[in-house]
Amino acid sequence: MLSPKIGLKETASFFHQFSALLDAGMPVQRSLELAGKDGSAALQRSLQQASVNVAQGQDLATAMTLKPPVWSPWTLALIQMAEYSGSLAVTCRKLAIAAEQQRRRTRLYRSVTFIAVATVISLLLLLVVLLQGNHNFLSQPGFWVMTGLLVAIVGSSTYWFKNRPLDAGLYQLLVQLPVLKPLLEAHSMLYFTELELPLSCGVPLLSALELICDRIPNPELAKNLTIASQQVARGQTLSRSLQGKIPALALQMIRTGEETGNLDEMLQKLATYYEGELELKLQQLQGVLRPLSLLAGGAVVLVLGMQMVRSLINAFPD
Repeated sequence: MLSPKIGLKETASFFHQFSALLDAGMPVQRSLELAGKDGSAALQRSLQQASVNVAQGQDLATAMTLKPPVWSPWTLALIQMAEYSGSLAVTCRKLAIAAEQQRRRTRLYRSVTFIAVATVISLLLLLVVLLQGNHNFLSQPGFWVMTGLLVAIVGSSTYWFKNRPLDAGLYQLLVQLPVLKPLLEAHSMLYFTELELPLSCGVPLLSALELICDRIPNPELAKNLTIASQQVARGQTLSRSLQGKIPALALQMIRTGEETGNLDEMLQKLATYYEGELELKLQQLQGVLRPLSLLAGGAVVLVLGMQMVRSLINAFPD
């Protein structure tokens, strides 16, 4: 939601404070001045500038459009829609909740990624050690150079994949892995359920779909949503337009929401479901990787220890 200078924690804190002040009847400008006072210098500067812009007659979304950018286009679009529909406080509260959920997922992502990287490095080191056989590899510079290269390659590859946007080819490759498929599906569907935010602001479904398409990290789902928005424009329902393109459970809940006129509420329930599903899958993966990493690392330490003992014994005169 924010630039790297402003973290998810203070994002959530700001939107919670801002929505509370608005609910208390504070004007937008005064709420901007009071909210985020315990935040970072970067957040306070951006809010001060936004407050000045509001005082000059700009609407809130325009006032928060700063250079360099601080708030994402998604956040600004939601604020603009909420301000026009009179649901600004509610939308800001939902943005705060979304930031808190994203922060919790991010911590879990980092934990799983760290364990996965440690496991891969440990397994590769164990392989290198075993390939050395009974040679005195601890005294060989090549062994330590190879170890450093392995760590650098795995670390740089992880950073590259983490910061590279998914294209269709890469996504299709990753989704073939049984371990990653349910994680990617739950992750993508969580972004899809954010459709509830513009709908709750009173935005028409077609406009909300166009807005969410740029938000989806899964290129396949984003493409399907673009096609679905075209079909919705021709008069089809959303559930019919997404037939066979999203999981059956999600499709059924969307259909129920359309029939009852509570699509935004159904999307909120769907988000809760996928939030729990994603956290469960990540915790299960973490539970598998942690003992594997410990076993691989322990094996490397054991082999290195045996090699050190052997080297010490060989150093004594016969």
